[in-house]
Amino acid sequence: MTEQTSHDEEAIQRRPDDCETIQLLIGDDGCRTTVRNLLTDQYELTTDRSVSDADLFVVGDDRFATHESELRRRARRPAFCPVVVIRCDPRADAMSLPDPHASDEPTLVDAVLRTPLDSATLRRRLQSLLVRRRQSLALQNRQSASDERDGDRHRIERSGSQHGRADSGDDPDGNPSVSVPDVTDGAGDDRYESILNRTYQFTGLLEPDGTVIEVNDAALEFGGIDREAIIGTPIWEAYWFRRSESLQRRTKSDIERAAGGEFVRRTIEVQGADDTAIIDFSIRPVRDEQGAVTLLVPEGRDITELDDRRRELQRSERRFEAVFEDPKMLAALLDPDGTVRRVNQTAMAYVEPDHAAIRGEPFWETPWWDDGAREDLRRWIDRAADGEYVEYEREHVGKGADTFTVVGTIRPVTNDEDDVVSLIVSAHDITERKRRERERERTNDQLERFASIVSHDLRNPLNVLAGSLEMAAETGDGEQFDHCRDAIDRMDRLIEDLLTLARQGERVDSVAAVDLQRLAADCWRTVETNAGSLRFDGTVTIHADEGRARQLLENLFRNAIEHGSTNPDLQTQQDAVEHGDNGITVTVGGLDDGFYVEDDGHGIPPDERQRVFDNGYSTTPDGTGFGLAIVETIAVAHGWGIRLVESDAGGARFEFTDATETD
Repeated sequence: MTEQTSHDEEAIQRRPDDCETIQLLIGDDGCRTTVRNLLTDQYELTTDRSVSDADLFVVGDDRFATHESELRRRARRPAFCPVVVIRCDPRADAMSLPDPHASDEPTLVDAVLRTPLDSATLRRRLQSLLVRRRQSLALQNRQSASDERDGDRHRIERSGSQHGRADSGDDPDGNPSVSVPDVTDGAGDDRYESILNRTYQFTGLLEPDGTVIEVNDAALEFGGIDREAIIGTPIWEAYWFRRSESLQRRTKSDIERAAGGEFVRRTIEVQGADDTAIIDFSIRPVRDEQGAVTLLVPEGRDITELDDRRRELQRSERRFEAVFEDPKMLAALLDPDGTVRRVNQTAMAYVEPDHAAIRGEPFWETPWWDDGAREDLRRWIDRAADGEYVEYEREHVGKGADTFTVVGTIRPVTNDEDDVVSLIVSAHDITERKRRERERERTNDQLERFASIVSHDLRNPLNVLAGSLEMAAETGDGEQFDHCRDAIDRMDRLIEDLLTLARQGERVDSVAAVDLQRLAADCWRTVETNAGSLRFDGTVTIHADEGRARQLLENLFRNAIEHGSTNPDLQTQQDAVEHGDNGITVTVGGLDDGFYVEDDGHGIPPDERQRVFDNGYSTTPDGTGFGLAIVETIAVAHGWGIRLVESDAGGARFEFTDATETD
């Protein structure tokens, strides 16, 4: 018994000299103790700090990176030297075996085992790998003896399988190739038994014409095929390839390409005894010293589970794309710190910059958010990064400084450990919905005002009418009929104004250039204005719906005549209207971006200037109170601003902005 020690590695007893040596590159912890207890009765163990000349290496996942370069140098030697990785930390990311076809570099890791270790599994895996180690050494020794005996220099360039290692080489065309000893000598079974049958892959040997020479047990068991029944037959006629005639034709074509020196690889679905399997299928050509293809090595790696995961991933990606690129939703994918990773096309349509200019920027610095919203957004992102589902409603800035309203969410996306790994922002444009809500509110308000007017303002003249008729019936006084006619006239004016308001709506559908002087002169003639005069201050062209602009001017003129006499006494006003004495002057003129209508009457007190636009508000007993309400409604429908101030002569001046013709 021998003992080897170091200052930080404990001594491990070694087995007799004829035992295989296994080197443990595992930290001094419970994992190494477990492996040592499972193996000391069968193998010689060493715990040298550096990689020594062992037959097999057991490496802890936390020390793999430390010894990787040394292990890789050993992997390039002709003889196969296996490496097993133990996942001592179950929380560490799983290690995956590299694809042997992806590089000419030898496969470095031959097995990955998880803790807690199963004794039978560990011993079975190590025994399988060490059998392949012995067979690899035997092949090397036989090759050396053969070279010394007859000068025949067979060089193992590659083992023909990911499980046997040798120096790599390519044919003159750059295709991966294999050079192996002649399998027809007496040592053939010994040489290839471990390569064929100590593997979970489907492996075989073929003549260049595709005739089967040998197939490993894994492939035979999968297909439920007897070895003797398949040896000597074309491989494309075997049970595995009978799923379809097209698969058989394609396999035969692959054999012909490989026989010509080409390395062939594809993913196919083959038939098994109980089910089908998706395999990574390849055919490697084997050449002699003259470069002629003498053998073909077919391999099949079962990737059904990987393919299922790949397809599920593709389905998930397609589902994500379908949701993310929803044309009715604005969406962005962010890192937890708010950095933009991706924005969908719907959101990009609202702004000018391209996607590349936005990707990688903080989300709150992107064009959708104005200065007043950025701090709010940063707080929302911080809350979402802490795992909170955040809902918000905000007004965004779009192209040309247009604004639009959205309702949105910021949703955290977590991994299996509930750590937030990304944020998904999604929002819906509710600008039109908000507009409809405002219109509905205005309509409801209008209906309420109408109901109030009908119940109050119309009831008064109806009561007058009913009372006057009753008095006339009782007394025969004809004067009562005059009161009836006055009440009917007032109801008629109320109904007419109510219908006008009801027909105004909110929008103006079509506008055109209108000569304001011409239109005002026409309106003046249609209103009873015998007590006043109209004058113009320059010429103005406005952009308006002419019919509704006519209603606006007529109501302003009527209001000036009825309420704007220079004599504040009501009776004097009525005399002036009736006889044309002491009449007022109404002036229509232009502003920088609109027009004004003013009179030289007694004006409207400042504390009443806002109330005059309310429905039903009037300063005269016989007024309906809707004239100026109609004026305001028409102005708003055009998008004009309206302001009531005092004129230079002390009367009322109505100013309308944003009303002149635009290019």
